[in-house]
Amino acid sequence: MYFCKIFILVAIIASTILHNKTYAQSSPEEITETFFTIFENDMSAAVDYLFSTNELIDPNQPGIKSIKEKMEATRKLLGNFYGYEIVNIYYAGESYQKHIYSIKYERQPVKMTIIYYRPNKKWKVQSLNFQDDIDSEFRVK
Repeated sequence: MYFCKIFILVAIIASTILHNKTYAQSSPEEITETFFTIFENDMSAAVDYLFSTNELIDPNQPGIKSIKEKMEATRKLLGNFYGYEIVNIYYAGESYQKHIYSIKYERQPVKMTIIYYRPNKKWKVQSLNFQDDIDSEFRVK
């Protein structure tokens, strides 16, 4: 049973990486959806996937390791992951977007900000920020 779960996770990760390389014009929404699909089972692999969209970001840099550690500590503290919701999207022209998500944990939500950049045809992740001050995103309906 454990082997089966590992095999399925590896298959998901492999297909997402192949999908990302096959469809060079993936939208930020497609990248995010794949990220959270992986995130459900393996936060570290999800972060690796996200940054793999940008060949100029070294996956071994200390900042990425720090994000992974912070996410794992948050998961242990806040409980089960129950999904995500888009909170807001900000646009700076047609090639630069800031997406803010509410990550739903059992205890409380956490704010995640992903910045996407498209210098040519392919969207890539410019940065990822993970923090617990989601209250700053409240707005009047």
